[in-house]
Order: sequence, then C-alpha cells, then structure tokens
Amino acid sequence: MKKQHIITISSLFVIFVLLLGISGCADRTTPTPETPSSTPTPEFTATATQAPARIVLFDPSAQAGAVTTTAISDFAAANSLAFETWTELPGDLTGTRIMVVFSGLDNLAEVAASNPQTQFITTAINTAAASNISTLAVNPLHLAFMAGYLAAMTSEDWRAGALISDPLSVGLADAFTNGGEYLCGRCTPAYAPQIYYPVTYSTDGANDAASWVSQAQTMWADTYANSVYIDTAADFPEVLDVFTDKVLYSSNSASANLTRYAAILGGDLTSTLQTALPELLAGTGGKTYNARVGLIMINNPEIVTEAKQARFNEVSQALVDNLINPQSVP
Repeated sequence: MKKQHIITISSLFVIFVLLLGISGCADRTTPTPETPSSTPTPEFTATATQAPARIVLFDPSAQAGAVTTTAISDFAAANSLAFETWTELPGDLTGTRIMVVFSGLDNLAEVAASNPQTQFITTAINTAAASNISTLAVNPLHLAFMAGYLAAMTSEDWRAGALISDPLSVGLADAFTNGGEYLCGRCTPAYAPQIYYPVTYSTDGANDAASWVSQAQTMWADTYANSVYIDTAADFPEVLDVFTDKVLYSSNSASANLTRYAAILGGDLTSTLQTALPELLAGTGGKTYNARVGLIMINNPEIVTEAKQARFNEVSQALVDNLINPQSVP
C-alpha cells in the first residue's frame, strides 16, 4: 500500500513538471522583425560657378610691350592664375586677384574702392593712395641722374650737357649734374672753354620750339657740349639740328625723332614688376615700386657699348637700392 502511494506521488510530480514546461512554451512569443527605414534622398541645390582666379593686364593703348606681357603671363602660369588682357573694364571684377594698369583707367581710385579683393598696380603718376593701389614708376631724379652719368660717360673731353625742364622744381638739373660728377668728379676739360661739366640749360617755363632752339644755340656756343640729353619738352627736330653729328639722348619713347638718338632712357618696368607681383598676390598693396632706369632703346652700340651698358646698369641698380643719393654725391 505504501509503495503504491509513492508511485502515485511520483506520477503527479512528473505530470506537474510537464504542465510547467507546456506553460513556459505557451508564454514565448516570436519577435516581429523591424521594417528597415529608407534613407531620404538629398535635394539638389544649384550653385553659381565661381570665376577663376586671374591676373589682368589693363592696357587699352598697348603700352606694356611684349616683354612685360610675357613676364605677367609667366607669373600667372607659375601661380595657377588665368591671364587676361583687357582694353575695356567690365562691371564685375570677381576673381581678379591682380590688375596691372598701364593706361586708360582714370577712375582707378573709384574702381579700387569698389573692389577691395583686387590689388591694383599702375604706371600712372600722382595716383591717389589706397591700401590696394600700388604705383610702378621711374623716379624722375633717378632718370636725370642716369642721363647725366651716360652723357658724361660718352662725351669727348667731358663736355656733357642737357636741355632740361623741371616745372615742379624737384631738382632735375642738379640730379643730372650729380650723375656726371659721380662718374668724373670735377669734370674739367683739357681745352677751352675750361668750365665744369655737365652743364644744364632751361627755358624757364617756355616749351615752344623757338625757345628751346635759342637755349640749344647758347649752350653750344658757350660750352661746345658734344654729348647732350634732350628732355621731352625740348624734343623738337629744330633743336636736334643744332647738335648735328653730336651724341644725343632722350627719355621720350614716343619721340618722332627716335632714330636721331644714340639711346633712349626709360624705366625697366618689367624687372620691377616681377618683384612686385608676388607681394601683390600675397595681398600686400599700397606701395610705390621705383623702376630701375634702363636703356630701353640703343641705336648706336658703337658709342653705348656693352661695357658701358653694364656699368650704367650697375649704377642704376645702386640708385634703386638707395646706395646713391641722386641729390648729393661724394
């Protein structure tokens, strides 16, 4: 009887465990898989195409010349800039990093104020100062000094002279004399008239041909000057006729008498511009770059020899480097 009771209890226990297992299985639920969400497609927004960064040569009168144009183009290529030459000014200068102005932009100050992102450099003198306007010009005192130096270097018996105009009274005649004296000191000839050279003559404000012819005749009669610098104001064929067969120089590159001059002096704008362009690209503006005086045309290389040209360039560079004061020589 006892044994039967134990079997009954064991059977009940087994049944109880089975019921618990069935209950546990019934409570389990299968998770519902999440529906993947779709990624939204971004909307396309049109953007304006930016103008390429560029350097512009503004030169309506074609004054820059092939050498200068090539120098600017090479700089642009080396700095990944587009290069363009303009003869008219468009309304929008977007993308223009540097504008080199050779002529024809009378309202430069207004244009620069409206385009602060652009650095301008101009060859025009008396340009209004601004943080993004630089000037590229020849110091007139340097030009007069080198004219005196060249005239003395190519004269016979030191007889160098100049017909020179100085309406602003900046001391051009003194600079010319100092240039000659820098070469020869007390330039005294061996034969009469024994005066100190170089000599300078002016018309005291009159710029007509007759007045300059009178001065030229007086200078020749008094000094026998045989190497003469003719200022632009005195550049008349009648004046040059006074010095037939003499060595003549000028700085008037637009002269109608170019072939009558042994050489034409002017600014070596190209090399000076090559110095300025990296600074302008870096955003440094508002500076004055004094172009070195150079010989931009040589018609008589037998007189203005390569050796004399080299010496001329050395002295001219010393002026730019402030190693020589054109208003005072030792």
